[in-house]
Amino acid sequence: MEKKRYYVSVGSGQVLDDKEAAAFELEIDATDDDIDKLQELFEEVDSANDAQALEWIRPIKQYQEPESAYDANLRAVYRLLHELGTPETKQVIEEMGILEERPQNGAER
Repeated sequence: MEKKRYYVSVGSGQVLDDKEAAAFELEIDATDDDIDKLQELFEEVDSANDAQALEWIRPIKQYQEPESAYDANLRAVYRLLHELGTPETKQVIEEMGILEERPQNGAER
């Protein structure tokens, strides 16, 4: 399958094929299957974000988890964007440090 250049806005969960259509942060080269996978990951981030919003009514102790579903899903988005990204996109993501693993089971950072 042939790859095509796409422009991604992570904050809005948009994948654009026209860089003039809206603001974007990252550029990737992807197949249609890659874009489908990315869109699924954006949907998971959105669902996890909705679920996390409901968690705010629970005691603070529950927020001490090392990584929420939202964080894990967002990290998966950035992993895929890094894999598909242009050299500039890869550099931006690496500088963000978002691909670094987080401690599990309450381990210290």
